[in-house]
Amino acid sequence: MKALRIIGYIFSGIQLVLSGLVLYLALSTNFIPMGYGIAAGVVMLLLVGLNIFLATKKSKATRITAIIIAVIISAVMAFAIYYLKVTIKTMSEVTGITTEIDEINVYVSKDDAVSSINEAIENNYIFGRTLTDDQAHINETIGEIEMDFGQTIETKEYESISELIEGFEAGEIQSFVTNAGTIAMYESASEENLDYSSKLKTIMENTIVEEIEEEPEAEVADQDHFCVYFSGIDTFGTVSAKSRSDVNIIAAVNNETKQILLVSTPRDYYIPLSVSKGKKDKLTHAGLYGVDCSEKSLEELYDIDINYYVKLNFSGFQSIIDEIGGVDVDSEFAFVSETEEGTYSFSKGINHLNGEEALGFARSRNFKEGDRQRGRNQMQVIKATISKLESPNTLKNYSGIMEKMNGFFQTDMTTEDVGYLVQSTLQDGNWEVLTYSVGGNDATETCYSTGSQPLYVMLPNDDDVEYGNSIIKRLLSGEKLTQDEINVYLDTKDAQDVIDEDAVNSETTEE
Repeated sequence: MKALRIIGYIFSGIQLVLSGLVLYLALSTNFIPMGYGIAAGVVMLLLVGLNIFLATKKSKATRITAIIIAVIISAVMAFAIYYLKVTIKTMSEVTGITTEIDEINVYVSKDDAVSSINEAIENNYIFGRTLTDDQAHINETIGEIEMDFGQTIETKEYESISELIEGFEAGEIQSFVTNAGTIAMYESASEENLDYSSKLKTIMENTIVEEIEEEPEAEVADQDHFCVYFSGIDTFGTVSAKSRSDVNIIAAVNNETKQILLVSTPRDYYIPLSVSKGKKDKLTHAGLYGVDCSEKSLEELYDIDINYYVKLNFSGFQSIIDEIGGVDVDSEFAFVSETEEGTYSFSKGINHLNGEEALGFARSRNFKEGDRQRGRNQMQVIKATISKLESPNTLKNYSGIMEKMNGFFQTDMTTEDVGYLVQSTLQDGNWEVLTYSVGGNDATETCYSTGSQPLYVMLPNDDDVEYGNSIIKRLLSGEKLTQDEINVYLDTKDAQDVIDEDAVNSETTEE
């Protein structure tokens, strides 16, 4: 009997230590409000006290019961410690990220006998470069080549990737140095360019880690009122790599009114980029110059301050939705989506979608309104995901969600910023998500990053942009907006946009 009492004390002590560790780790995530933490701590102490009390009883059955309770609670606490450590580790790896990767490659023809950069230099190759790539990174790569080989290499400059490829095909250059994403952009520009990378061979890869620039005059973010730029990049690799931004959504957040306004800007919006010195380009191409270029270009378009960015690539998009058990997405139309990954059918109304299906839903441009409708569909997926993440059932797969985020998701929001939002959601209830998308007129124009080759673009509707600016500022100031008000504006303005279905359909290669 005495042995049972001692064992009961030992397991109660283990329970106390594990409970204290759980409480410490939970508060360290910044997700748990202090009031909740204090309440949980009191409950944990009461449970430990109860077990110690039971262990002092003379009844053998009571002491055994105390041991069993302590073992069960300790096991639960051990699992909780594991989940919390996964959360803390993942949050530290995906938040507060202020760097990106620029992948600079050196290419030759696939049939070229040369297989290394040294052989190319020994054969006196001329290396092409474009003025629309990041010049600092191209210079850095060429500098490393010259330093390693001990001699200057001959280069030839071109205005854009289109002119460079023409020179390469004409034999003016035998090799060229460019961003890996630039080749993907060139391939997507027209049917003729598809799979051009299959004609090339990479003889050198240079990965450059770059700090994401922040404007020195930018205002310090208010934790209750701020804007976040969501960038969905069109790659299935690492999220930190520079790539075209397929999804461009500004989320204006008012934590006091519990409203989020999602403003979608079409990927083909024809605007000056922050790096293009006034020349216009598709918004999607801004991602090739970094998330800061996309963010600054949108700030200039809407005349607002964007406080944070969030990047998510397509593989992460699929994985996270699968981990939360799929999402229920409201589709405005019945339609069929055909992408490189497959063909998917959707009915009008609520559709329960897994990750792959949700990606097909968000990527489809098979509509009369093309990118306009795609932007609306993307926001419907985001709304459905937010709703699912708010559900208590999501906690059942919490560690899986955290693990899937790593490598596919990153943000410059700190763990404290994210934790504050989670705390306020736990305390004050659900969010109301509103959506708005700007439109414009279809056209064919040349772009800064691609040179003389005309591409499909969307000319901005200035009234739409101005209205977007207005409702963002109204929401941040504390005014309660309604979706009905926004829809009235959209129904009126969409009818005024000039939609060229042939131009939209001709651009299906650039997903």
